[in-house]
Amino acid sequence: ISQLKAKKIAELYSPHFPYYALVDERGIARLPKTSFYYYLSGDKKLELVIITGDCQPQSNVGQYEIAQKIVDYARAYSSKMLISVGGYSSARRKHPRVFGAATTVELMAQLTRAGAVVNEEGIPIVGIAGILLPLAKATGMKAACLLGETPGYIPDPRAARSVLKVLTPLLNLKVDLTKLEREIKEAERLEEKILKATQSFEEAFEEGKISKKFSYIS
Repeated sequence: ISQLKAKKIAELYSPHFPYYALVDERGIARLPKTSFYYYLSGDKKLELVIITGDCQPQSNVGQYEIAQKIVDYARAYSSKMLISVGGYSSARRKHPRVFGAATTVELMAQLTRAGAVVNEEGIPIVGIAGILLPLAKATGMKAACLLGETPGYIPDPRAARSVLKVLTPLLNLKVDLTKLEREIKEAERLEEKILKATQSFEEAFEEGKISKKFSYIS
């Protein structure tokens, strides 16, 4: 969003979002929200509405209501295609795969040509990222979903890079990945520290340096 210099055009708040406030670096609190950004390429050939969210709705009804709001907003901008992006829970990989799903065979073929693999049959796409597809299809809009492999326990710039490498050729969009590459190196250093700390704890535990009887204080 920052690279494209997309302009924020709307915010969506809902009682279906979790009951907490988010606090920024200045200490200012705000409610969870979904944000909508608008981008128009310099040659005016590519027009995007980019949607980001702080969290998922906390109920089945909320999932469908928010997803339908997104579809309605996309239709208001005469969008021809809706693409959702999410994570696919998996073991750590140096080169995460990107799983794809779509509302038409032709669109799925475009995803695979761009580097995605077909989402495994019978594996549900949970949450808004999944239900957006059939809801969009019901209105006559094409829709696709891209899921980057990730263990999910920390932010995963490696998975983000994999998804972008599929998404950018699909949209004929150029994005500089330099900053993301730096974040990947930082994440790799963090993972190495976590792994070493875990190994040290396990070794100390096995050697009896750490008591195997744990207590809990509340």
